[in-house]
Amino acid sequence: MLTVLVEVIMSVFIANFKASEHPIINIIIRGIIIAVVMFSLMMFSDISNGKESSIGLGLAISIGGGLIISLAVFLIEIFANYLDKK
Repeated sequence: MLTVLVEVIMSVFIANFKASEHPIINIIIRGIIIAVVMFSLMMFSDISNGKESSIGLGLAISIGGGLIISLAVFLIEIFANYLDKK
């Protein structure tokens, strides 16, 4: 279900762009969506467990996680394109 949500949100954000012509925009949007989902899951988990958490810490962790995952996906795509050219 989470994958479907991410796909729907991505399609709305990049509907006017051709993904093959603008791969950086696609990667940035993926990172933002991953960060928002991570933040929402973190806050929901803390609220459901009855814990109080810092919104700033949750935001920092989710943005950092989104950046790292987005960078990893970018490097994998570069490597895959490199292998396709050979």
